Amino acid sequence: MLRSLLLSLFTVFALAAAPLQPAAAQIFMSPEEAKKVGSQEHPKILQQFGGAYDDPDIGAYIAGIAGRVAAQSGEPPGNFTFTVLNSPVVNAFALPGGYVYITRGTLALANDEAEVAGVLGHEIGHVISHHSEKRYDKSVFTNLGVAAGSILGSIFLGQGAGQAIGQIGQVAGGAYLASFSRENETEADLIGVRLLSKVGYAPDAQAAFLQTLSDYSDLENKMAGQAGKDRLNDLFATHPGGPQRVRDAIREAQTYPPSPIYRRDEYLDHIEGLVYGDDPKEGVVRGHSFTHPGLRLSFSVPDDWKISNQPDAVIASKGGNYQLQFDIERDKKKVQSSRSALDYLTRLWVTRFRLNEAEAITVNGMPAATGWARVQAKSGDNVDARFVAVGFPSDDIVRFVIIAPAGQLKSIEATMIKSVNTLKYLSPSEAAAVKPLRLHVVTVQAGDTAEKLAEKLPFSRYKLEQFRVLNGLRAGDELKPGQRIKLVE
Repeated sequence: MLRSLLLSLFTVFALAAAPLQPAAAQIFMSPEEAKKVGSQEHPKILQQFGGAYDDPDIGAYIAGIAGRVAAQSGEPPGNFTFTVLNSPVVNAFALPGGYVYITRGTLALANDEAEVAGVLGHEIGHVISHHSEKRYDKSVFTNLGVAAGSILGSIFLGQGAGQAIGQIGQVAGGAYLASFSRENETEADLIGVRLLSKVGYAPDAQAAFLQTLSDYSDLENKMAGQAGKDRLNDLFATHPGGPQRVRDAIREAQTYPPSPIYRRDEYLDHIEGLVYGDDPKEGVVRGHSFTHPGLRLSFSVPDDWKISNQPDAVIASKGGNYQLQFDIERDKKKVQSSRSALDYLTRLWVTRFRLNEAEAITVNGMPAATGWARVQAKSGDNVDARFVAVGFPSDDIVRFVIIAPAGQLKSIEATMIKSVNTLKYLSPSEAAAVKPLRLHVVTVQAGDTAEKLAEKLPFSRYKLEQFRVLNGLRAGDELKPGQRIKLVE
């Protein structure tokens, strides 16, 4: 189930007369080694990001855009491998050896072909600058595909509690890729914006997408209760520059000849029907509930908790201090050898530290066991965690971990135990009824407003804000009859 977080986009800082190829610099692996590393990590990336998006038309379309941009880089076409990942996160990145990835979440947020070309151009800039090779560290890449999972807790949820998960839940594996430096980003931007211009796309498309990205990031923080706080879970966190990039991009676009080529209609035609949000194959978040039709389970969290579908776990959080983590025991030998939920909890799962008050219980009629422990997080702070193991009717063991700062577990425990008790085994018909959300492109009619159209979105809150971000609209932008916009159904 579930996904991870990493974003690689662009600042734009270029000189029209600058050479396209980066200046020679020391790299730490040969091209052959880089290709080998990329080919080894590619299957792990696919596994952790939901695989390649299963739509040949979308794959071919994006590969065509990428190919036109790459053709201006001076590198042979065979030096690149482009993949659209089946992930809802707004994400694009490159591995050694020319492996370039863009998620369908990024495609959903983009509003024209030029914006997507800018994202891909920036990543191609990283490739031909050998940024991944220069900062390559085997300890980073070997974290990919960790059997216990690889949640980017410190980025997505806030550092303290995220680190606690890595310590006590035995799930987090750390960041997949170290962030690029500001210098790396600037160099990739220089190459990316020139590639965009050389292909003939409008150079200001990068600024437009960066503004949408900034608005999206701010809204995500707002919905997670993090507005105005340190942006540890911000999508710009791993790429220096943040909102300053928008200003740089606007300024830089003005140094290039203007071009009217955005190809908005062509782009909207191609993304009609694109899966939006979670893919049911990986489980879906709807409001404050998580449902996995393949595993035939669901559970809910309180309205003031943010729930997210991550690689190999579901994470719900309240503020930066309280969390609920859900996953499934993947070692079938442990499941088969456990004599009871209590035996599994005490003998096979929580073995690294002392478990207090371990006891057998039931969860919504299912056999279960629970206990709690005080553990030192990676930050050095103490946290309390309650562990719950449930024997599920599908012959799986599902697991919950409730996490709070030391001494504060009691303040959320009763509420979160209620959430655990919403765990349900779905009937075949209930599982079959879970369908993905999809993007649909509609034409604005006379009398339509952003407020009216936003009400059609299948979201529980912030409908207008999400509608505006989805369509690259700022507050005050008016819709016009005949304009094409994106909705989610």
